[in-house]
Amino acid sequence: MELLDKYIAQVGENLPRKDREDILKEIRSILEDTLESRSQAEGHPLDEKMVVSVLKEFGSPSKVAASYLPPRYLIGPRLYPTFIMLTKIILGIVLLVGIVTLSVSLFQQTLTIETGIEFILKKVLEIIGSLLSVFGNIVFVFACIEWALSLAKPEDEQTWDPTSLKNETDIDTVKPLSQVPDIVLTIFSLIVLNLFGHQIGAYFNDAAGQPVFIPALSAEFFRYLPLINLIWVLGLVLSIALIRAGKWQPWTRWFKIGLDALSIALLVSMVSGRSIVTDAADKLMAMGPTGSQIAGIYTGVGYGIKALLIVLIIVTAIDAVQGIIQMVKRK
Repeated sequence: MELLDKYIAQVGENLPRKDREDILKEIRSILEDTLESRSQAEGHPLDEKMVVSVLKEFGSPSKVAASYLPPRYLIGPRLYPTFIMLTKIILGIVLLVGIVTLSVSLFQQTLTIETGIEFILKKVLEIIGSLLSVFGNIVFVFACIEWALSLAKPEDEQTWDPTSLKNETDIDTVKPLSQVPDIVLTIFSLIVLNLFGHQIGAYFNDAAGQPVFIPALSAEFFRYLPLINLIWVLGLVLSIALIRAGKWQPWTRWFKIGLDALSIALLVSMVSGRSIVTDAADKLMAMGPTGSQIAGIYTGVGYGIKALLIVLIIVTAIDAVQGIIQMVKRK
């Protein structure tokens, strides 16, 4: 039976330590029963040839161990469609921004054929690098979400009671996949604003042909950024908690209401305070036609963001009031 012991030992090397002992006992019991039945059926004592035959039918140790393990995915079937959809959207945006930036830079440069080709190749490589970097971040985020989903409490089939459906309401149920877009976009926004926020803006040549960069986000925005980060991180915590619980609970509803109140306070401050878009109209106007165009764009974007913030205040307030009404009805 030395061969059997070595086989079971190799199976154990591919099993998690927590469940290894119980699983190996089960496998040994199955193998010993199978060998005993085979010995009786063939009418002769157990020998090494019979052990080899039975083990070959069972398969390699890694195959047997895999049958006792849950499926392992970096991005599983549940998330894959959402992963593909968001990857196409985000990479499409990055590619579009890269192409627009390349086109603007190309028309502003005075280049020969050789320097033009070199310039284009350099920018194309930068765009490819950005796409790969963003794709890697998306995969990392979805892998984290896959891990969080694997921690979700499975439903107990033996204790589940069909009559419990009468007491459940659709409004309390949370589908894990419904939280995925929010998580991905929040993490993506955190990465972009915190790592690249100072690099967002207009790159162009002034009237004298000198390269100029005017940031799009003002210093006022970066004063708000720590609080924005806090709200978004708390939102991620809430999303992960909802995924694990599978439904809204009183504490998660109150947490959401508190988060909405904090968000409204921040949004009101941003609307009533100085613009979060750089106000450099006078400086830009002195930089020729391109500067004048960018000044107009910045002014328009500033008004647009103010309007967007007002809409967000209204939407968030409605969401908070609905949450309060639901809590009152429950009580």
